[in-house]
Parts: sequence; C-alpha cells; structure tokens
Amino acid sequence: MKQVYLAGQFKEYDKWKNEISKVKDFDFFDPELHSNQSSSETFYPDDLSAVKQADILIASTGTTPCEGTWIEVGYFIATHTKSPGDFCENLIIIWPKERIDWSIEFVRKTGRIVENIEEAIAILEEMK
Repeated sequence: MKQVYLAGQFKEYDKWKNEISKVKDFDFFDPELHSNQSSSETFYPDDLSAVKQADILIASTGTTPCEGTWIEVGYFIATHTKSPGDFCENLIIIWPKERIDWSIEFVRKTGRIVENIEEAIAILEEMK
C-alpha cells in the first residue's frame, strides 16, 4: 500500500485532509495526528522521517505563508528525485486561486499543481 504524507495547513484548512484521507488503498500520514507535536525536538525528525518514507506527498499551501510545508515539500523533492531540477510526479501541491502567485512558475517546475481538493483526489486516484 502506498504511503501518502499530508503536508500543510491543519487547523485552518483541516477539511482537505479529511476528504483526501477517504481515498481507499492508501496509507495516510498526517503529522498532526501521527507524530509527537509537543516540540521541534520531536516533530521535526518524526515528520521528516515520514516524508522520506512516503511514496506520495500532498501539500496544501493555503493562502497564508506555510513555511513548514515548504520544508516538507523540499525534503520530499530532494529524496524522491535523481537530480536537482527534476519534476516529481509523486508531488501534488494544492495552490488555491486566492493564493498570491508571484512564485507559481517556480513551483510548477517541482510537481503537479492543482487548485482544489477535488483535483488532488482525482490525481491520487490515478496513482493507485
């Protein structure tokens, strides 16, 4: 069963994780639920170990800065591509229309960019 790491906004955007986790035939890792979030001494290594072990990473960037999410995305790219600059087929980034798009051209080079949860689920279903 493929491992899917769910990176990104939790408290403000928790609906996206609930919806994606309903997709069958995947094992989901949600850092807010599956790692010790009591301090950076615990969650940082736990989360990055899970990112490295994941087959697929889905990131929801939300509309506000999400620095932790970008660390997870960068680590996933570094551990799941052969060379810097390679496109990562197993990376799905939810980039809502409302999000400031000054960096979108850079981000498009990393993995699959979608605008909403439904599009992310459709791609995930294709990856079974």
